[in-house]
Amino acid sequence: MTAASHLDIHHVPLAELRQTARRYALNPNLAALLPDGDGRTWARLAGDARLDVWVISWPEGTETGWHDHGDASGALAVASGVVIEQTWALGTVQQRTLAEGDTRAFGRDHVHNVIGAGPGRSLTVHAYAPGLVEMGRFELGPDGPARLAAAEDASSW
Repeated sequence: MTAASHLDIHHVPLAELRQTARRYALNPNLAALLPDGDGRTWARLAGDARLDVWVISWPEGTETGWHDHGDASGALAVASGVVIEQTWALGTVQQRTLAEGDTRAFGRDHVHNVIGAGPGRSLTVHAYAPGLVEMGRFELGPDGPARLAAAEDASSW
């Protein structure tokens, strides 16, 4: 198998990632699938080498910090509440508010910060392809996000 054909096996179009996240976000029992905790919590809902699906709980004011998704493209769907996605464009931080029912898809080179905007606890579903293995941390500087260190194991987020 060539490197190109290996990548094709794991390629999932952004539209499919968005549709997958949206479908899982319709589950009315999502909150019951999360571990207990006062902070941001998450649980893997499904996955294999081709695709990962996670649910994340966002208490109001919690955030991921600036990060990427390693080699994965992704999509998120808001199941309840509101989150804010921050990205860097045109020399400044851009903010996008996403509310229940909204979705957002992004490619492998996407760096962002996601913030739970409430009210109360928000729930989002994230689909990644290929399966989420590593995530990189970034610090926001005057020229935009700058990578801090080597990528981290995605399960620690």
